[in-house]
Amino acid sequence: MTFNATLIKSISCSQGAIRAVRFNVDGDYCITCGSDKSIKLWNPRKSLLLKTYSGHGYEVMDARGSCDSSHIASGGMDKCIFLWDVSTGQVVKRYRAHHAFINCVQFNEESTVILSGSVDCTVKTWDCKSKSRDPIQIFNEAKDSITSIAVSNYEIITGSLDGKVRRYDLRKGQLNVDDQSSPVNYVSLTKDGQCLLISCGNGVIKLLEKETGEILSEYRGHVNNKYRLESGLINNDSIVVSGSEDANLVCWDLIQVSFNVISNAKKKVIQRVYHANHRVVHSLSCHPSKNEILTSAEGSIHLWEFIEPETS
Repeated sequence: MTFNATLIKSISCSQGAIRAVRFNVDGDYCITCGSDKSIKLWNPRKSLLLKTYSGHGYEVMDARGSCDSSHIASGGMDKCIFLWDVSTGQVVKRYRAHHAFINCVQFNEESTVILSGSVDCTVKTWDCKSKSRDPIQIFNEAKDSITSIAVSNYEIITGSLDGKVRRYDLRKGQLNVDDQSSPVNYVSLTKDGQCLLISCGNGVIKLLEKETGEILSEYRGHVNNKYRLESGLINNDSIVVSGSEDANLVCWDLIQVSFNVISNAKKKVIQRVYHANHRVVHSLSCHPSKNEILTSAEGSIHLWEFIEPETS
């Protein structure tokens, strides 16, 4: 059954260009990262600003909420990772060991460790419980910028502009590498943890079986020539969504495409949603339990709900 993306809310965030938008763990709130060096916490359904976090020296590129929503980890162009107390707005810890600006941050599942990926080609991990400000582990296998990090209970998965998706199996101490032959902009896991959704810089999104690296599907029809665009799957894993450089949110049916990967690729797009008065839709976040997503374009964020059309 096809679902249609319907706009629920639009919020002008007043923090310059929005570099990233992220739902918190239960989807009740969201975080926005601004080019004005600020982080903001919102109730997106009520268009309600709850708190502003200031302290970064340059643009904030990414932020994530902890598993209990008590802390926020953020990173940006000042090469620093901040750990914030959500309720007080104070910086709990500040880490600096990267040699270039930070593209992405992520918590582990227990939110005891922060992972950061940088233009310096490394992923570094930080113990939130320790008094030490030094990284506890450094992954330096990438040959170009780290663009994305995904984490499961025993794996760290990274995407890089060198065209590689690297999967670190912490149980076995193994590194598995899949070459995408194009810069990797974003990597995410499906809900069952069996597949990876990968946005590539050549305008192709791939669905890979995680263990084997086999390409199950390819999704085309969006525009991605210049920017790092994000993609994802709505909560029931039925629809693939991606930003686009032509101001559209582009949607594909996951199952329909998997039966026929290459032919008539553009016809497989089931919906394009135009973001009026914007140019690039680059960041998005899928709700953890509802068929909703957040998108960011320039200085605004938009909340969308995928609604099943009525049948007569």
